[in-house]
Order: sequence, then C-alpha cells, then structure tokens
Amino acid sequence: MKKIALTGATGFVGGHLLKDMLARGYHVSALTRRPQQQIDNVKWINADLGDQSALIELCKDADIIINVAGLVKAMNKQDFLEANSVSVSNLLNAINPDCKPKHFIQISSLAAREPHLSDYAFSKFMGEEAIKNNSLSLNWTIIRPPGIYGPGDTETLKIFKMLKSGLAIFPANRNNRVSWIHVSDLVNSIISTFENNQFFNQILEIGDGQQGGYTHEYFYNTAASIMQVSPIKITSPKFLLKSTGHLNSISGRIFGYPPMLSAKKVNEICHPDWVCNPLMEFPIDKNKIRYDLEEGLKQTLDWYKKNEYI
Repeated sequence: MKKIALTGATGFVGGHLLKDMLARGYHVSALTRRPQQQIDNVKWINADLGDQSALIELCKDADIIINVAGLVKAMNKQDFLEANSVSVSNLLNAINPDCKPKHFIQISSLAAREPHLSDYAFSKFMGEEAIKNNSLSLNWTIIRPPGIYGPGDTETLKIFKMLKSGLAIFPANRNNRVSWIHVSDLVNSIISTFENNQFFNQILEIGDGQQGGYTHEYFYNTAASIMQVSPIKITSPKFLLKSTGHLNSISGRIFGYPPMLSAKKVNEICHPDWVCNPLMEFPIDKNKIRYDLEEGLKQTLDWYKKNEYI
C-alpha cells in the first residue's frame, strides 16, 4: 500500500484529504504542530516545517509527498516566504536522493499566477519555483485551487454570516469573476493525480468546471437564495478597502497579530479575474466533480447549521 507524507493535515483542505486517503487504504505520515489523537494508519510527527530532522523522518520511504501547509495571513513578507516558499525548499532538502518519492504534489493557489499583487501571492509563486527548479529530478505536480468551500471552511462561513446579517458587500466590482470548487471535489481531483504521468511536471488549475467561473454577485445571490434572505447589496470601492487594510496592518503591528485584510490582500480580493485558465485546467471528469455551486453551498450551509456555526 502506498505511503504518503502529508503536511497541513490539521487544516481545512489537508484534513479532508487525510480522511479521504485513509478511506482508500493509504498509510500516512503527517506533520503536526499540536498533539493529535491517534488514528489508525496515521503516524503523527510533532514538528513544524522548519525542523529539518523531522522533515527527514516525514519523507523517509514516502511514495508520494503532498505539501498542503501554508499561511494565508502573516505579519510581513518574510513570514509569508518562510511558510510558503522556504518550507518547500526544506521539504526538498529532506528527501534522500537515493530513495526519492515517485511524486511530489504541491498545493499552491491561483494567487501564484499574479505574484505582484501581494506578499502572499509572491510567496506562493516562489514555492512553485522551488518545486519546478528542484535538483532531484522529481516528478512533480503543482495544483492551484481557486476559491474553496465546504464543511469546515471558515472563510465561506463569514460570507454566510454577512448575508444572514442582511448585507452583501462586494469588493470593488460585483462582476469580478472567480472559479470555485467544493473541498470534496478538490480532494478527489488531487488523489486522481497520484503517480499519474499525465500530470507530471504540470501546473494544474482545478475548479468545478464552470466555464468563466462566477461573478461575485452570482455567488452571493446563490448563497442568499439558499438561506432565503434578501440582503442589501453594497459595492465597496477599492480605495475604501485599501484604507481599512492599512489600518488593519498598523493595528496588527501594534498588537502583534497578522491581519487577514491587509492593504496588499485588498489587491488580491479586488483582482477582476480569478478564473481557472482553460489551458491549464485539470481535465474535468464528471465522476470526480460531484457538486455544482448551488448543491455545494447548500450542503455547506447544512453543515454550518448542524454544527451551530449559524
């Protein structure tokens, strides 16, 4: 049975990926910064991505390495680079050249396509560059998900809560377009790339197959319809979001926390095109994509309600 080395197993995507791989019979070594409950066929390694000896243990005898871990908010550019780029180099340095994995899968982000927009985007781009330019002649696949939603996602939860409060606030332009994918479909697609030479040395952008993605307004309207609410629609100008971002960044430096909405993050959320590139899209198999947007958002809302988040 295949042995998997996994980072980010305690996060949103990584947690779903871990469960799915175990259900399929894989054995997993997983990195964690906090003690975890024992799970059959999981070897927890208590360390972070800066602990080189732990990474050597993680990667030892692995058939496939999957790097899901990363930061979406940080205090500064260097923190982003440490989490999203240097960590990738650390993983590569932990691989025994005489016992290489058959496949290295890097879970990146569509943001890496526009590295000039933010420190986060730049750090994800540099993580991709580390994989592409590795000196081990590894078979690699870089996966760039778009917007991800599903049970356990705290970002989509914020949208549902906003709509429930009676507001729909669009960043910059309600007609900006975004691709989306349900986390279960993303996980299923990731697993389908395992050791598949069709995807070796490729960058894949994996959405739900909706050509041209969705406008912000369509996404909010769909969620509002499922919730049976009629929110007031407001478009927030970019300059106002930028001002808020600058204030958040100043507050973060004073009180020592990384703000989610920084001035540079505003560049990302106001970007008009986060749609998967048709030339780089993962070949959609309808057996792998179970959820269209409406069905997926309904299932996600049901989970939030069941777990009393809404």
